[in-house]
Amino acid sequence: MKVTVEETFDFSGPEYRRLYSEGKGTAFQAPMWLDMLHRRLGPSLGAKQRTVTFRNEADDSLLAVLPLVMQRSSGVMIIQPADFGISDYNTIVCDAERFEQIAASPAVLKALRETLRGADLLMFRKVRADGFDIQRLFKGARESRGENSAHAFDIGEDFDYWRLKVMSRSFTKNLGRLQRQTETAYGPYEHRAITDEQEIRAVFEFLREARQDRYAENLLDRHEYFDLYRDYAVAAAASGEAVLYVSYLAGEPVAALFGLAGDGEFHATLLASDIKKHQKISAGMQILYRVAQLRHQDGHRVMDLCLGDPGYKTHFRPTETTMRNITVALSLKGAAVAAIYHHAKPLKNFLRKGVANVR
Repeated sequence: MKVTVEETFDFSGPEYRRLYSEGKGTAFQAPMWLDMLHRRLGPSLGAKQRTVTFRNEADDSLLAVLPLVMQRSSGVMIIQPADFGISDYNTIVCDAERFEQIAASPAVLKALRETLRGADLLMFRKVRADGFDIQRLFKGARESRGENSAHAFDIGEDFDYWRLKVMSRSFTKNLGRLQRQTETAYGPYEHRAITDEQEIRAVFEFLREARQDRYAENLLDRHEYFDLYRDYAVAAAASGEAVLYVSYLAGEPVAALFGLAGDGEFHATLLASDIKKHQKISAGMQILYRVAQLRHQDGHRVMDLCLGDPGYKTHFRPTETTMRNITVALSLKGAAVAAIYHHAKPLKNFLRKGVANVR
């Protein structure tokens, strides 16, 4: 096995698509998503592609991929996963058997370490505790628990059983009542996935405006992020790598939910509802519940509510998954930053402002 940095690696190409399609990686390592992150966000944020590939020496076939980038922030050269703050899960793209081969080979691990030359610090954040143990790939790695856990729920085979026995009966009863009352007062209230380009573009304008009323830091106010999300939603709609769901009330959008689905599960990434005009109808909760129902009808059982405060998520009785943040100090400067990151929360909050996209 040979380990190299491929600074022009093509995530949209057939060899990566073949590797990923075999069930390796999460939706946040899907081909189109990573391709657009590198092409669209990387240059605008001053990130240099640092993709690490593991190939068979005999035939050059692709065995595993670490999608990394290098960025200089506040004088610190950092190598980190290519998520730019908007991917919820980071990992190495390979299967369990390949990971064990890599982790058990001193020669491969030495070659992997060489790919980090020129950096002060490796920051490998947002690693699922139920995924690969990234610490095993890097000698001297340090780990701390992520501030936010992941939350997902499994509906199972019988939607009605989940609705009546797993979730709160009063909660689902109230949602049904709101659906009926809303239709009576305003007209048709429908929930569906959309694929038309012009419709997607219009709904993303709604998403941006609706989120301004809810979030102090609205990422969609930054044109490079808004353009990426919108254009990715358009491009990925045909393949199903991402899906945009909308709740229409009398023909007007009142809620929207966008998520990645490249690994077969729906990962709720962007959610917004019109709280100015329709706060009382709980449009945000309605679309989450209705999307779970629509997904189940299409044969999907698991829905991921991603990272963040459980809050409203508890209504869906999700399972919580701990997240891990891993650092590898490669210089004295990197060691100082790693110590701050793992052990000093006030300084860590300050670090977020100085080091791009440390989330």
